[in-house]
Amino acid sequence: MKNSNAVRCVSALFVIGLLSACGDSTGTGSAAASLVATASATSTPADTTSSPTSIGFSISAYNVLQSAGSATVTVTRNGSSGAVSVSYATANGTAIAGENYTAESGALTWADGDTTVRNVVVPLSASKISNAINFSVTLSDPSGASLGATASTLVTINPAGSVAVSVSGNRLIDAQGNELQLRGVNVSGLEAVAILGWSPSNPWGGQTGTPTPDWSTIKTWGTNAVRLPLNEASWLGLSCIDEGGFGSTVTNGVRTQNKPGTTIKADPGNNYQDTVASSVAGATAAGLYVILDLHWAAPGDICPNLQNAMADADHSVAFWTSVASAFKNSPNVIFELFNEPFLDMTQALVGDTPGPDLLNGGATLTSVTAAAPSNSINVAYNWQTAGMQQMLDAVRATGATNVVLTSTNSYASDLGEWLQYKPTDSANQLAAVWHAYFNSPSNMTAAEAIKAAGYPVIITEYGDVIGGTTAPWASVLLPFADAHNLSYLGWTWDVWGGQTANDLITDAAGDPTQGYGTYVKAHYLCRAAGTSNCP
Repeated sequence: MKNSNAVRCVSALFVIGLLSACGDSTGTGSAAASLVATASATSTPADTTSSPTSIGFSISAYNVLQSAGSATVTVTRNGSSGAVSVSYATANGTAIAGENYTAESGALTWADGDTTVRNVVVPLSASKISNAINFSVTLSDPSGASLGATASTLVTINPAGSVAVSVSGNRLIDAQGNELQLRGVNVSGLEAVAILGWSPSNPWGGQTGTPTPDWSTIKTWGTNAVRLPLNEASWLGLSCIDEGGFGSTVTNGVRTQNKPGTTIKADPGNNYQDTVASSVAGATAAGLYVILDLHWAAPGDICPNLQNAMADADHSVAFWTSVASAFKNSPNVIFELFNEPFLDMTQALVGDTPGPDLLNGGATLTSVTAAAPSNSINVAYNWQTAGMQQMLDAVRATGATNVVLTSTNSYASDLGEWLQYKPTDSANQLAAVWHAYFNSPSNMTAAEAIKAAGYPVIITEYGDVIGGTTAPWASVLLPFADAHNLSYLGWTWDVWGGQTANDLITDAAGDPTQGYGTYVKAHYLCRAAGTSNCP
């Protein structure tokens, strides 16, 4: 368990577009984001709530593997009053209709009261391509509605050989079926910057020393994976109450500290989903696997700005339905259902069954933890948890077959009960999470037992002290993980300064911190070079 208060301010594509709505100006989506897919395209989520009834793409950019055979893009309707319709058509970019994809056009219709999504399926040619190529699809001439904010979307057709990960027995394997070990870093920021109001224009807030993470610099350490902690309220675009007055609000360019009880926008720049999608796209383009982690969650109208004991029934299932829908065809994306449960370590839990509650949900807690300027506070509030099985089922209900990671109680630091309280996965793409911040022979034994039972183990966080000539814990953990083919991602690739532990870098160039960072970089480069036994 690391200090959750550590964060502070600091390929070719195709486009799908929605064009001018009746009586409205044209809205166009960002072409910056792209997502890799195996079966159909995924895209960058977009705001479609600009009018009482509007039609728009669910996300603003898509990315698909050519081998998928088709790209599927999703159109959503916001508002339910009246019958509505919109036309769509494809158009060439660097991809050519008849050669790289099949031209499609038509109309999408909704009856009065119907708010179900509509899909546009674009067949892809099997003709070999060596580089990513693009085309566009445009939605136009809406009737009975206006267009949402995302009126076009960019979709990448990627050639074979793009990054993909799946579970095979107790191993992760890549797109070619080779055994895969993830070696990577956490990049913190998206869980906190937006909801705390630090940088409405950029949910990353410059945490890495650059405006947004430099994936190429991260790769210079020999990494092949990154983990991106997310905030459910920011992703869902909720308004919520800053109970402790920890965050700030920018009005007309002036920043003011929130007073306790201030209602704020969890996505103040209306750019959170696009930022996540473009981040996944950038990491994918750099050849990285990406873990998306539900890091901060809170029930009701309370802002999730600190770690709580478990995911909440109010928002967390909806979060995973939305995230899985957005990235279900990105084969390099892994879903980590909840960061660090601690139902066994909170007095707020009603009853004494933290293990079953972790799995099944439906537990009652009597308070919520929130950040305050001087310390955290506990807000009296009765709420229901969402369980690992509920969230996994929500992911699978979208059709997503991505690898899913689940953790145990005790801040994900105790592997001993994982096999007992793991959810059942219909896709057989489940792996265990371990947050390894201290030497624990019992967890090492438990990791071996989980592997023997047929499941991969991913250390999605570990850390160590800064200073000295080595990393006393990481230098034990990583060789053990290598010997048993456990994957691992260090906390964290952020330029925070003044830290005594768990910070890997000192500057935007990726220079390592003394001891911890120096050891991790050397170990990763050793492993990336193909060396089996690295110190």
